[in-house]
Amino acid sequence: MSRLTPPLSLLSNLSALSASTTTTEEENTIFVTEQFLPRKQDAVFGDPFVFQTSATNQHIRARLIMLSPFPSDTAALAKSVAYLSSRFGSIKAEVFRTPGAENHFFRLHIFACSAGVKITLPPSFRGIVSINDYEDLRRRRQIRCGRGFNERMRRGFIRLESCALENDDEVFIHAEGKIELMLRTEGDSSDRVWSRMDRGMRKIFQRRLGSSRLLDSALGAEGSSVLYC
Repeated sequence: MSRLTPPLSLLSNLSALSASTTTTEEENTIFVTEQFLPRKQDAVFGDPFVFQTSATNQHIRARLIMLSPFPSDTAALAKSVAYLSSRFGSIKAEVFRTPGAENHFFRLHIFACSAGVKITLPPSFRGIVSINDYEDLRRRRQIRCGRGFNERMRRGFIRLESCALENDDEVFIHAEGKIELMLRTEGDSSDRVWSRMDRGMRKIFQRRLGSSRLLDSALGAEGSSVLYC
């Protein structure tokens, strides 16, 4: 029985270390959930409501929920606005849009001055995503987009620019680390497969395999990957 003591002791130490690490991460993270009631456009002039969470050293994990209006509210709705900022921590934001809130648009500003950003948007997201220093970050391959995000961008529902229309969702990102852009439909871990092949590598594979059909088979179908934007 004494022979089992060292392994058990080691496992106990590892378990304690893991629990300690998790506790430390939670202590260094701000968890926020905010529900946004839609407001009429003519009711917000001069009195806009802005949700804001700021941190210095902590990470931010935010869940933002766009609620549907009352059936009697037929007037145009104002965009809900949220600011998330951290000087040294990373930011992860999930935006939800409840059924009936299709016309409840939002404007989200994210500032991660020294770390990365991950944003999961609702499947109905349509509008703009503006990324500070986009060309530099793209050149350094620090922007990654999910399969559904890329497809919706290809169909014209999402634009990488800073000029928004009245009926656009808006996301503005300032980050020094990696940026990940996903849609709600890509929440399963099985869909988070990163493809690190640029166009040049794909051409090489096409020549070696001889046909695009074989390429798709070898890669497990290109549409299932998450690509760099």
